[in-house]
This record gives sequence, C-alpha cells and structure tokens, in this order.
Amino acid sequence: MLKKIAPVFKNKVILFVFSRYGTYLIHFINSLLIAVYLGPFYLGIWGFITLVTSYMHHVNFGIADAVTAIVSVHKSKDVYVEKVIGTAITMLLGLSLIAIVLFSINAIFNLDLGSRYSFATYAPVVVLIGVLAYFNNLFNHIFRAFGKLFEIAFSQSIFPLLMLSAIILFRDNELLWAMLLANFTAFLLAFIMYVARAPVKLKPTFSADLFKTIQTKGWHLFIYNTSFYFIVISTRSFVSGYYSVVEFGFFTFAFSLANVMLLFLQSMAYLVYPKMLNRFASGKTSQNIELLQKLRDAYVTTSHLLIHIAILLFPFFLILFPEFTDATDAFKLIALSILLYTNSFGYSGLLIAKGFEKQISRLSFSALIINVISAVILIKAFSVPFSMVVLATMFSYFIYVYMVGKLGMKMLELDYSFIQVIKDIYPMRLLGPYALSLFLIITAVPSHFLATPLILFIVFNFKVLLNLKTVFKSVIDNPKFINI
Repeated sequence: MLKKIAPVFKNKVILFVFSRYGTYLIHFINSLLIAVYLGPFYLGIWGFITLVTSYMHHVNFGIADAVTAIVSVHKSKDVYVEKVIGTAITMLLGLSLIAIVLFSINAIFNLDLGSRYSFATYAPVVVLIGVLAYFNNLFNHIFRAFGKLFEIAFSQSIFPLLMLSAIILFRDNELLWAMLLANFTAFLLAFIMYVARAPVKLKPTFSADLFKTIQTKGWHLFIYNTSFYFIVISTRSFVSGYYSVVEFGFFTFAFSLANVMLLFLQSMAYLVYPKMLNRFASGKTSQNIELLQKLRDAYVTTSHLLIHIAILLFPFFLILFPEFTDATDAFKLIALSILLYTNSFGYSGLLIAKGFEKQISRLSFSALIINVISAVILIKAFSVPFSMVVLATMFSYFIYVYMVGKLGMKMLELDYSFIQVIKDIYPMRLLGPYALSLFLIITAVPSHFLATPLILFIVFNFKVLLNLKTVFKSVIDNPKFINI
C-alpha cells in the first residue's frame, strides 16, 4: 500500500494540484468571509476595484501569451529564449509607463471614473498592483514553461493567505484598505521571488526583430484572450454602471463563488497547456485528433459535473449568508455561463499551436461585440434584473465555442457541417442536462429540483466518468507529466 501511495508524494504535478486546491479553498473561504464582513454595499465597492484591476491585467497586449507560445516551442534554444524574454520585459516597462500616465490623467483632470465607488481614493495602489501584475504574469508564464512549480504555487498562494489575515483583523472601510494593501504586498513578494529564482536571465534588452515577432504573435493572442475575458468583464461593467452598488455587491458575490468552482479544474489545465501546445504543434493530424478527444473528455466532462454539483449545493450556503439570497439566480446563471466556455477546451490550444491566432482573435472579438450588444438590449429594451444580464454572456459564449469548434474541425479535415460541430462541441450527454438546468433556473423552480440535471448527467456520462480514472492514474504514475 505504501509503495502505491509513495509516487503521489514524489509527483510535483500532484503536489502542485493539491497546493492549488488548498489555495482555492482559502479563496472560497475568503469570498464568504468578505461577503459577511463587508456586506453588499462595501462588497460592491470591492467589486469595482477588482473590476479595474481586471481591466489592467488583461490589457497587456498579449506579451506574456506570445512569450509562452514561443518558449514552449523553442525551449531548447537558450540564447534565443533569453532574448525573447528580455525584449518582452522592455515592452512591459513601456506598457507600465503608459498605465501610470493614464491613471495620472484621471487624477489631475478629475475624470468621473467610478465616483459612485469612491475609486479615486484607491487608484494609486491599484495602478501599482497593475504594474506588478504585468511582470508577474510574464514571469509566471516563463516558470510554467520551465516546469518550476514551487515558485508559481508560492506566488498564487501568498495572496489568499494575506487576504485571510486582513479579513480576520479589519472591518468595513478599513477592511477594504487592508485587502488592497494585502493584494499589493502579495504581488510585490511574488515579484521579488520570481526575479531571485529565475531559470533564465531576466535582463531588459531590445531586438527589433523579436519586438515585431512578439508584437505580431502577441497582438492576435491579446485580441483573443482579452476579448474572451472582456466578455465577462464587460458584463460586470454593465451591472456596475446600470444597477445599484448593493446589486453589484450581490453580483460580485455570485461571480466570486461561481469562478472559484472552475479554478479547481483550471489548476490542471494550467499545467497541461504548454505541453498541449508542444504536442499539437509537432503532432500529425491523426495524433492530434486522438489527443484532443482524450483532453476534452477529461476536462469538459469533469467541468460540467463540478458545476452541476455546485448549483445544487449553493442554497446550503445561503443558510449561513441569508443577506445574499438575492444573489441566488445570479450565481446559477453565471456558473452555467462560465461552464459553456469549457466546451472549447482543446480546440483553442490546437488552433494557437498551429498558428491560427489571427482567426481565433477575430472570433473572440466578434463574441465580445455580441455580448455588448446583447447586454444593452437586455438592459435597455427588456429592463431585466441584474441577475439576468449574464444571459448575454451565455449567448455570446455559445456562439464563440461553436465557431472555434468549427474552425478546429475544419483544420483537422473533419466534417464541419453544422450538425457534426454541434455533436462534437455540445454532445447531447452534456447539452441535455445543461439545457434542463437552465430551464429549471429560468422558470424559478424550487432548488431541490436541480438534482434532476445532475442525476441525468451522471446517467448520460457514466462510462466517460469511469474512464477518467485512467487519466488521473497516468498523472499519478508519471512525475514528468508536465515536462516538454
């Protein structure tokens, strides 16, 4: 028995995932405690602060993503990799200067950015967090490509731990400041650690050719990633702008809890991503089809299972937090909306590995436009409650995932007719329980009826769920799982 268990504790992948689960558990606890100690109003203010930091984080012009794609494919070329990273650092220094100037303009000219949320008070710290986030994101991508997981685990764990300390010691407006300073301190400590333990030289350099390479590749990845993330961010922005601070507090509570659910699975997808790019880039069509199927069966199926369980269990949390009962519908719909995106897993990585950044960037940007238009229609024409605005995101994700699947199947020379794409991207074993869950939520049936979609899901996916044990066993038995 001990011989069977021992490999688990020697496997850096398993240890990393366990550390991430522990961190996400703290994130989850923090989300609940923040909601309790801030209340809906101050939670709305915190939600706006995190919304601005999200804008800064994602407006990065795809520099880190471009470096990931380049390093993952050319990792053995040491000198070339160092030049790529050095040029990326120089580009981020320029981006940081632009961010500081823009925030300074807002302060000097008293622009009305987030006045309802007293944002000007917190802006100086927010911009410093944003600048550190630019570099930490790049370093995070570099360390991931080199399989250095301890540093990544540290950088991702220190934030929720410091946040928990702030939550325990402070309350109300003081808690807002304590959480913001905990955020800054965590980013600063991570930055210092990354620089001190870097696997390559982190020295600003400049190469016109590499600048052009990173800019070209990064721009399309930037449009792709930013448009995708901005689908959710724009929805949050509409809720913050058109609804009360308290209602945005409810929405923030629902969004935070829904997002934590998928973070559990993203810890594994995070590790697989560089290797997936490498395999897809070098694999033959038949090999890529086989790999794609295995990855999608494991990730997408498990994602759906997790969200169906979370939706069913959410009412139990309201027993402890009755003041957030109004967030119930928002949580369920946000969870289903985020879940839709997981159906594109595998195809997006395949297209990036094969150099289709430009095409998928157009698709994600189109989805963002669809989301914005749909949200405006829901708010202006139908005056929907704040919880229903996320239906715009659900619709835009549905279109986006379909188009990504169609492009991927076309590249793999498979039948990409409408019916075949739907069958592959939204198989009935997943779509059936999903549609039933959505119907039950919109029709406001009692919560215990939501056990029906979960039972239906388990019946439809029983064989697939049994096969997942083979995937998890291979991860446990192979400590070099993430090495490229």
